Amino acid sequence: MMFSQPEILYVFDVWNQSGNHSERHTHDFFEISFLLEGEAQYWFQDQWQTIRGGDVLLFNPKIVHAEQQQAPTYSHQLHIGIQQFQLPDLPPNVFPTDTPHVLLRENQLQIFNKAWLLMKEFNDQPAGFKSMGQALVTELLIFLLRSIQSNQQLEEAQQPLLKNERLARVVTSVQSYIEHNFEKDISLESLANAHFVSPTYLSKSFKEQLGISPITYLIQVRLTHAFHLLKEQSGSVKDIAQAVGYDDAYHFSKSFKKTYGIAPSKVKKDARERTRGRDKSV
Repeated sequence: MMFSQPEILYVFDVWNQSGNHSERHTHDFFEISFLLEGEAQYWFQDQWQTIRGGDVLLFNPKIVHAEQQQAPTYSHQLHIGIQQFQLPDLPPNVFPTDTPHVLLRENQLQIFNKAWLLMKEFNDQPAGFKSMGQALVTELLIFLLRSIQSNQQLEEAQQPLLKNERLARVVTSVQSYIEHNFEKDISLESLANAHFVSPTYLSKSFKEQLGISPITYLIQVRLTHAFHLLKEQSGSVKDIAQAVGYDDAYHFSKSFKKTYGIAPSKVKKDARERTRGRDKSV
């Protein structure tokens, strides 16, 4: 399965407290990072992602990654640097995975047991610990490879289901992004790029799930927030338009009236009059 014995470059047993971080970097070798306890933020594939206890990250050579420990979290991690191995049909020190975050549907218990044993060997350093470590790393790599192959087989067997699951995850993620960033300059292309899909795929998926396009959903979210702001805040229509992501107040007013059947200035005027009426009655 592997040519030559893998060489262990390091085995780091690390406890990270709030504020710990590393800059974005790459390696010329293969690195396995185990989240043994707690959680941490990792940067890979152009975004920060939360990694929790029980997760494993596989960083092939040249993969850009970084790490940060946000308050009030902590993490116990094990990092293993490895080189001098090669799998069939792959470059040296490379695993067949397109993402560092590998789901351990199978062999998770065996993999983590080996990780804890390896950590103990290098922490205690009994006689022959390096040879034992090499044996444990070889077993780790084999179990990880089996997990990856099992995942691939499952994906092939459940392709329609997995496709629907991915579609739902993408739509939910885009919905959440829009709802928390509606005031920003957002386009179909920027949404697609941020979620690693094509604009065509995103638009089609969104319509299948929600019956509308992502941009129509964005407009609905913006106008809903604008309606509340018009009733509750004292800023001008132009100010409120800008607050919900419209640079052009005229375009905002036109979209608002088309949706609600009333001009935003009228909503604002009616809200002021109701406020004055309540003040007079007090």
